[in-house]
Amino acid sequence: MVVWSPFRFNSGQQAANRFAMAPLTTDSSNQDGTVTDHELEFVRRRAASGFGLTVSSTAYVENDGRSWQGIGAAHRGHLASLQRLAEAMRAAGGLAILQIYDGGRIAKPELTGEQLRAPSAVASLRPGASTPRAMTADEIEKLIASFGQAASLARKAGFDGVEIHGANHYAIHQFFSPRANHRADKWGGTLAKRMNFPLAVAQAVRDALGPKLIAGFRVTPLEAEPGGYTLEDAKVLCNELARLDLDYISVSLDDYRNSRPVGETRVYDGPIERSPPPAAHPVTEFARVIAGRSAVMASGGIRTRKDAEGAIGMGADLVAVGRAVVVDPEWLAKVRSKSEASILAGLPKEKPEIAGALSIPPRMVDYLLSRPGWIPRL
Repeated sequence: MVVWSPFRFNSGQQAANRFAMAPLTTDSSNQDGTVTDHELEFVRRRAASGFGLTVSSTAYVENDGRSWQGIGAAHRGHLASLQRLAEAMRAAGGLAILQIYDGGRIAKPELTGEQLRAPSAVASLRPGASTPRAMTADEIEKLIASFGQAASLARKAGFDGVEIHGANHYAIHQFFSPRANHRADKWGGTLAKRMNFPLAVAQAVRDALGPKLIAGFRVTPLEAEPGGYTLEDAKVLCNELARLDLDYISVSLDDYRNSRPVGETRVYDGPIERSPPPAAHPVTEFARVIAGRSAVMASGGIRTRKDAEGAIGMGADLVAVGRAVVVDPEWLAKVRSKSEASILAGLPKEKPEIAGALSIPPRMVDYLLSRPGWIPRL
């Protein structure tokens, strides 16, 4: 079966199978951005079930862009922490990938101590969002360099590669979005200019890693909000990303079946205004445009082997598993042994049991429970 077959990336590195552990926000690091023992146990236990590659929780590249109390890859003081994380992620010999990001206008001032900065002085749609200041040209160049420096740290820490978080309304997404980016310089305006920042970051990371490590890019395939970028826009971006010799492009969807991306508001218990979904499926369309120059990774709603095969049937080369492996740390081992009937269907009712039985950091438990309906409860 294809899902258990190995996959060789452009870099020459090989994943033992097509399953990736998706990047999962823990919100559980130390205040200085170093990894905690709880986080290490969370990822070590799940990686031990045999994922071809494991992608870390996302690491900030500049303190001003922190959106979570998560890990950092912003300076040499984070190197030892990143080394510990890479070792834990290789629990069963799979590839270890560090995801890196900047929050832009959805960073948290209580973590950064600074006013929000973003492509333009346009507030997020999230309830209570404050208006950021527009970044200067020098700040944009510095942020690009910070992504490259974070990739260098990942290489020194022993990671097998880096995934750039260009999705889910973080800074790279904001530069590409006509809703968030109203600039009139080379970093905004036309579609071509709005692509300049994502492409510059991808090039900086590729250069920092060299040709033998994996470089991935996670993208939201369209904006659900009115006036947002379209699937056709994203296809143009992915075509250009594939020219940079990236190893994979990860398609960020809430559920790979229905083309529904993550909304900016993160309101889970009320109505959300959305544009109609595209007629074509993002995974299939990206696979067609990329045409084998980079691998395509699908995510969202992968709960069974059949789901994984369905995503690969749409054109994906790899599948990223998130919520299922949060609920059941041994999910992949059960799928491999054809014991899917024993897969846990939801989180325990009691908070202490969620943390203890499932090796989930206590702060992460609070984060998960703040998103009603995102993960089922028993």
